[in-house]
Amino acid sequence: MDNLLEVKDLKKYFPIKGGFFGRTVAEVRAVDGVSFSIQRGRVLGLVGESGCGKSTAGRVLLGLSPRTGGEIRFDGEDVSKASKSRQRELRRRMQMVFQDPFSSLDPRMNVAEIISEGLVSYQLCRTRAELDDRVHQLMEQCGLFPEQAYRYVHQFSGGQRQRICIARALATSPDFIVLDEAVSALDVSIQAQIINLLRDLQARMGLTYLFISHDLNIVQFISDQVAVMYLGEIVEYGTTEQIFSHPMHPYTVALLSAVPAFTREEKARKQRILLEGDLPSPYDMPKGCRFAGRCPYRQDTCEETKPAWTDRGDGHWCMCHRPQL
Repeated sequence: MDNLLEVKDLKKYFPIKGGFFGRTVAEVRAVDGVSFSIQRGRVLGLVGESGCGKSTAGRVLLGLSPRTGGEIRFDGEDVSKASKSRQRELRRRMQMVFQDPFSSLDPRMNVAEIISEGLVSYQLCRTRAELDDRVHQLMEQCGLFPEQAYRYVHQFSGGQRQRICIARALATSPDFIVLDEAVSALDVSIQAQIINLLRDLQARMGLTYLFISHDLNIVQFISDQVAVMYLGEIVEYGTTEQIFSHPMHPYTVALLSAVPAFTREEKARKQRILLEGDLPSPYDMPKGCRFAGRCPYRQDTCEETKPAWTDRGDGHWCMCHRPQL
């Protein structure tokens, strides 16, 4: 199976201005050398604490925020080297569903106008009747009724708004969708409905997802592969089974220990790990391992030397100094 998306050494730095002339005095390295790939028709879950750079990475992939460095290849083509017209065509095939369905929708537009915006922009429908039919078809695919097409956003519930966002993302017939905390703002019962909808759409349309979330239960359910991100870097990468059954990095182990247990056996078996120590300053990252200040296995070399990637030979990668990995 070939890779639809390949990301190599992606970087996104935000400058910090200071002084009388507003010069750049420091920079926040929100995404710092991230590399991964997603196979066509598969789901990569990107997990980590709030502020680790997950959402920033997703926005940079789609060109919503300019990258500082690195390479993004979509369907074998380097996006940064493509012409403006070609980049526009590639972006038609890459869409995003945001976390807050209310703030990402224009309250002055009705549902038909919101969903048809991409269709009109890319001139994908030749007549008004064809446009209306396509909008109604998208609404039905996402669990909405065509008669709701001329209502406004405030007339819908949170789950219905997210369905509108998904229908809007599907309008341009994309191959790749970034789901940025797409269900975190919804009730648990509604989350299940939206996740099932996303899986059904993926199966029927052959979609590829980057699923960004902090909810590890949902990530385990929907993802084929998982990348664990910490302070702008990916520290562990593998299949869902590898990450959840045999985690290698101590940060991943701590994250998994925080997942709620529902059965008596799980509660007896699970041991909660509380990380101690302070996070490094976002303006002055350590030269070595960024997790060293909170790691229970830190060594003298951890704070001075950047850890190398360790491969267990089965595609399960981890960035850590621990030799037993």
